[in-house]
Amino acid sequence: MKYQIIFLIFCVSLFSCQSSKEDSPTSIKEVDICIYGGTSAGVVAAYSAKKMGKSVLLVEPGKYLGGMTTGGLGMTDIGNKYAVTGLARLFYRRIGEHYNKFEQWTFPPSVATATMNRFVKDADLDVLYYRRITDAQVQNKKIEYITLEDSQKPDEKTLILVKAKQFIDCSYEGDLMAK
Repeated sequence: MKYQIIFLIFCVSLFSCQSSKEDSPTSIKEVDICIYGGTSAGVVAAYSAKKMGKSVLLVEPGKYLGGMTTGGLGMTDIGNKYAVTGLARLFYRRIGEHYNKFEQWTFPPSVATATMNRFVKDADLDVLYYRRITDAQVQNKKIEYITLEDSQKPDEKTLILVKAKQFIDCSYEGDLMAK
């Protein structure tokens, strides 16, 4: 009888340990394309991929999208504006709409931020703010998934795993590639 009770206690404790791992609060997101870094390049890459019918997740470690473009670098230094085409041209034309002009090449951070947010809204992008990469699982030179933590309050209980067919590093420092 004594051994049966010990065995029962062992089984119950083993079961409770296993179930706590299964009930882990870590969430998993799966998308076609995960873009790490909400710089201008990141927003435009996410916008483009979503418009092409892909499921997209844009991950930004901070609070704002647009990087230096929305952070105060609002003076475009270019000799030939006709060399700028595609979505970059669309950005300048959307800035121009704010000023009732065809296009505008200088702008304050607030107008750039509103324009970036318009790209996000127009494509109905899924954006994770305040998430930074802590790990990347690579197999055969291909990223299988990345692990993200809350950049304001790091806690293992709130980790997010992102699985994607394609990862794009749009951080300025190459944070994803470094992992």
